[in-house]
Amino acid sequence: MFKNESGVETKLRALCASPELSDVVHPFEFIQGSVFAAAAAPEIPMPEIWLPWVIKKSNQLSSTQQADELTDLLMALLQNQLKDMSDEIIQLPAGIGVRRSSEQKSLALWCQGMLLGHSQLEAVWQHAWDKMQVTKKEEMQKLQKDLSHCLYMFTTFADMPLAVAQAKQRGNDSLEDMLPKIFQSFGESMKIYVGLSGRLVDFLPNQFETFEQQ
Repeated sequence: MFKNESGVETKLRALCASPELSDVVHPFEFIQGSVFAAAAAPEIPMPEIWLPWVIKKSNQLSSTQQADELTDLLMALLQNQLKDMSDEIIQLPAGIGVRRSSEQKSLALWCQGMLLGHSQLEAVWQHAWDKMQVTKKEEMQKLQKDLSHCLYMFTTFADMPLAVAQAKQRGNDSLEDMLPKIFQSFGESMKIYVGLSGRLVDFLPNQFETFEQQ
């Protein structure tokens, strides 16, 4: 369910944790989640759309060299993610889970980044749904239900204490104990999410080719 860290990810992790950038960019796991969302979108966004997601709003990069190094690593990370998805290797990074507090924090950050990316690309997803609705309305409704399930999964683990509190308000006192079992389906939700995008790409041809030409 987990994939080993690549050389690009190791370099990016170190850069994000450096004194120069630790207060400038979002945490590494957040960035991984946001890049996953960009790579999985029905239409791959241009760099000027998704690169700003990794920067905290109140801060800016201090030099062109710093910005270039970060951009190069992020672009390489996106390319690696696209290749993994093409090869059907859809897995969480190692060290993310629910057993230990450090794993939970990393998982929450990954989900928060992923949900930010998805929210920023809602118009892209809606455009794809609109194209599909012309000829595949019944199938579209099922796929939208699958997407809602995936987003619910990601939202639950983006803020587990909040999810548990809301469940208790609804009379469900067992969610906290069930989270490890629910997490076992997390990888499948990732695959379904990417698969949904792939299905919608059929109605938006040449997206990967267009990206490669930029």
